[in-house]
This record gives sequence, C-alpha cells and structure tokens, in this order.
Amino acid sequence: MDSCFAYDKKRCRILKIKECDGCSFYKTLEEVEEGRKKAIERIMSLDKVTRESIIRLYYDGQLEV
Repeated sequence: MDSCFAYDKKRCRILKIKECDGCSFYKTLEEVEEGRKKAIERIMSLDKVTRESIIRLYYDGQLEV
C-alpha cells in the first residue's frame, strides 16, 4: 500500500492500526488531489452567502484555489 496517500513510513496516518487490505480509505495522492479539486469547484459554484459560510467553517476563512 505504498501508493496510498495516508501511508507514511510504515504506518497509516488515518487509522491507528495498519489494515491495508480492503481499507475503505485507500486512495492514491492523485485521487485525493482530484477529489479536493472537485470539492473546491463545487464550493465555488454555490451562491455567495453559502460559499462564504463553508469557507469560514471548513477552510478557516481562506480557500486556496
């Protein structure tokens, strides 16, 4: 599972126990970045009030596009 975004130096950064086989969190770094890109695109498509509320709540008031 060396290709998993959460795998770091023989341990998982997501789970306390390294259970790679069948892990539902498994994604490559490319898949994670694509998901983040889609999330930002979706947020930016929302109306201004909703968009600003989400950015304040989840992105500490700053969103890097």
